[in-house]
Amino acid sequence: MFRLLTVVIGLSIYLSADFLKAEVGAGIWQVSSTGEIRTNYEKGSIQGKSVIDIEEDLGLDSTIGTYAWANFKHFVPLIPNARLEFTKLGADATKDIPDFNSTYFNGQELKDANVASKLNLDQIDAILYYNLLDDTLFITFDIGFGVKYYTGSLELDNNTLDVDFPVPLVYGRLGARLPGTNITTEADIKYFKYTPSVDAEMIDLRMKVNATILSIALLDLNIEAGYRVHRLQVLASDNKFVDFGADIKSEVSGFFGGINLSF
Repeated sequence: MFRLLTVVIGLSIYLSADFLKAEVGAGIWQVSSTGEIRTNYEKGSIQGKSVIDIEEDLGLDSTIGTYAWANFKHFVPLIPNARLEFTKLGADATKDIPDFNSTYFNGQELKDANVASKLNLDQIDAILYYNLLDDTLFITFDIGFGVKYYTGSLELDNNTLDVDFPVPLVYGRLGARLPGTNITTEADIKYFKYTPSVDAEMIDLRMKVNATILSIALLDLNIEAGYRVHRLQVLASDNKFVDFGADIKSEVSGFFGGINLSF
């Protein structure tokens, strides 16, 4: 009985080491932001769009975000692997807008020039993917699909615009390991474009270096650092794609760094 138990435990460890793999990680992202928000307004018989620049008008141009992710790979053919990512961005700013009396946000005219703004935006990515190459000749290649879910709000002059919508995405990842080391480089991309009217487009590109700094049995402790660019365009002020009533064109980018565990 003891011998059988030893064999079962040994086999489980062997399968976990060679055929099952889980990874979790977290870190911070130094973000620079550019872009604009356009909302519809109506003043008497006049209708139009008011444009607010995220960087120039609101001062929401730099902040520190946080991220976390989890990845699970298995050995079962045809069944995709799974990846989950979470990114949180938040910023506060107060800035003077000289022409505030002709600026509208979410249909409301700004009350004064000294405008306080607050941004909270979360991204949740759920991805299913196939691992086509797994350190084959030092190369790793994944391809898959999933959904990115945006949730949060932009508050401006005590007026809140809620953001709450998903977009589908295609996913690709290419990595290379430096031979004879535990150092890898990789790039991954998530992409979506709504056609034929091109009401929405999303690109989320990340490049990073990962290095193992400690190995204990089946557990590796790694550090990661890289650069990420996220671009989003959603033309929704006319309710063509989602119903939060705004056109958003934005780019957030910057360096990130964190730690992760693989086992």
